[in-house]
Parts: sequence; structure tokens; C-alpha cells
Amino acid sequence: MRDDFSIAVKDLLAKRVALRCSNPGCRKPTSGPQEDPEKAINIGVAAHITAASPDGPRPNPALTPEERRSPANGIWLCQSCAKLADNDEIRYTVEVLNRWKAISESAALRGLENRTGPEDDELMFLRLEQLMPDLLEEMRKDLAEHPLKRKFVPLSKRWMYSSSGNELLYYFEDHPDLENKIQILLNHGLIRDVTRNTNAKHYLFTEAFVRYFGV
Repeated sequence: MRDDFSIAVKDLLAKRVALRCSNPGCRKPTSGPQEDPEKAINIGVAAHITAASPDGPRPNPALTPEERRSPANGIWLCQSCAKLADNDEIRYTVEVLNRWKAISESAALRGLENRTGPEDDELMFLRLEQLMPDLLEEMRKDLAEHPLKRKFVPLSKRWMYSSSGNELLYYFEDHPDLENKIQILLNHGLIRDVTRNTNAKHYLFTEAFVRYFGV
């Protein structure tokens, strides 16, 4: 037995990413006109993040049928990327697909809010996701858990540092080339250097960067 999505859930998943494939490396439109003026073509698929059946890719037996059929367990993809994700579940893990979904929903929201050049922003964030996926994923989780925090400090685990509790901490040992990654974020104007008379560097997330993370 498969726990398939309802038509309403499929429609919701498609609309939440503006009918584009959620693979950040694809972003292909999945709907367009047929020759018949009263019909449209759809090449999108509401794919399951965890399997719809016990023998499917990325199974999670802890989920109930209702959870497997819910929008939280779905991602909108083009047919090619859906096939790719299901044929290589070791590479395309639950974590990867959830990251794709979060990125694409954020891109759709930016497209609605920023009418001056959403495509340019989308390309910039796609490039950043390719350059530093682990750092951005940790930032995304931290800001979701602490939505009012804006300051962060890069540190070495060998350093002595007295935290005020108001900043997020990122370690050089966990993120290779962290200093260079921070410089790229500075170059794009996504963070600001607010260091004042201290050995440790202090930075602030801009509100635009926080919105990208869906916070």
C-alpha cells in the first residue's frame, strides 16, 4: 500500500515553489501551455521525501500514513529530478531533499517580495548554497531555533571565549575555509562586521539574509 498525496497536497507543493523544480541546480519551470488553448502541460511531480511505501526510497517506518501523505513529507520536482532522487537515495538523502525544499520555498518568497530582480538574487543564493552548504544549513537551523538573534562569532574550539549568550557561534574546525566564506558573505552585503575592541570578530546577519532562511 502506498500513502499517496491528495490532489490538494500536490497542488500546494507545486504552488509553494512557484511551479518550479525544487532542485536548486535545476529550477526548471514545470508548467506551461499546450497547443490546445484550453489545456496546460505539467512535467512536475509531487515526490515523497520519505517513502510512500515500505519498499520505497528513504523509508521511515516511524511515520504514520497521515504523516507520509502530508505536505511536510513532499517536495515538488521535475520528472527528471524526481527520478534522480529516487534512484540514488544514498546521495539524495532526507536531509538533502529538505534542504532543497527550504531553498526553493525561500526563492519563491523572494520572487514575490523583490520585484526588482529576483532571478539575480536566486542565482546568487544558489551559488552560495553550492559553495558553503554546511555553513548555510547550520545558520538556517540556528536562526529557526533563535529567530531574534542576529549576531554571530567565528571561533576556534581552542580559544577561550566568554559568550554573552546573545550570539551564535561557528567554529573553524567545523567549517573549512570559514574565514573565506565569511568574506564572500560580506562581499554580497549579507552580513556586516560589527567588531569593536575585541580579539574575536563579531558579525550581524542582515534582515535580507535572515528572510532568505525563512525566518
